[in-house]
Amino acid sequence: MLANNAGLNGLLEAIREVVASPHVELAVHLFADLALATSFLGVSLGLFDYLADMFQRKNSVGGRLQSGIITFLPPLAFALFYPRGFVMALGYAGVALAVLALIMPALLVMKSRREHPQATWRVAGGAPTLWLVLLCGIGIVAIQFSIAAGLLPAVG
Repeated sequence: MLANNAGLNGLLEAIREVVASPHVELAVHLFADLALATSFLGVSLGLFDYLADMFQRKNSVGGRLQSGIITFLPPLAFALFYPRGFVMALGYAGVALAVLALIMPALLVMKSRREHPQATWRVAGGAPTLWLVLLCGIGIVAIQFSIAAGLLPAVG
């Protein structure tokens, strides 16, 4: 069923067939809406501050307005002219996050442990946990590139 009707609507239809409860459907809708809103807020606030610093905008009403225009106008135009692009952009943002939050830290810790084997403080889990984190990051990147290459179906 999900292969025929991908995305949130397909998920809701599958849930509707399995669980005949409007509360579950409402919870899934609420979760999806909150996930989208929080990801938008987090990314946009970070981008707003980054662009304000990069373009050296003053912390005044005019400077913040300019930063807001630089931050929100290009994505708004992109979303208006290419609505499916947001889901595609989220996929590539997931690749960047996997590299920055999973792959690089795991590799840095592995290198640090190799160069300083007598270090007194270590996070629990050892090498198996580091390898698991590294493999999860590589898996996320591989899945996204497989979707982009058409080897896996795109959802959304």
